[in-house]
Amino acid sequence: MTKIVIQNDIIRLRDTTPQDLDQVLRIERNEENRRYVYNWPKARHLESINASEEKHFVVEDQVKGDVVGYIILSSIGSPHNVIEFDRITIDKKGKGYGRQAVRLIKQLCFESYGCHRLWLDVFDDNPKAKALYESEGFVFEGTLRDCKKYEDGYRSMHILSMLSNEYKKE
Repeated sequence: MTKIVIQNDIIRLRDTTPQDLDQVLRIERNEENRRYVYNWPKARHLESINASEEKHFVVEDQVKGDVVGYIILSSIGSPHNVIEFDRITIDKKGKGYGRQAVRLIKQLCFESYGCHRLWLDVFDDNPKAKALYESEGFVFEGTLRDCKKYEDGYRSMHILSMLSNEYKKE
């Protein structure tokens, strides 16, 4: 059995295994997701699973046990106590899985990993995700204009973050 890292009544996060990668790739390439997530080859996901400075989790429905998404954290063990919330990709939209996953990631990073700053970037044409992060206490820091080359030109990214003292006030 794979280790459950953190859970609540709705979802659980567990370490991703190589056997999960076909589902991870399917979720990543889902029509609703692929514009907002760079598609990694299977080998890059496998590297992430095995990297000491990254954490790769699958998100499972607590009742059904279905894999409903995945999450990647980067810069684990940074001397600055800063963690990048690198990726969250949810397959089943509108069921609250994304919000619950964000809450568990905040809890994990600040309470278990001793994080001082948790940050993320989100494409500027993804207002739904930005609104979710802001509603969960992330603070908008600015925009990196035309910073990512994409199939149809360049795209901008918004940077958001949360500090440990902001998390403790929640």
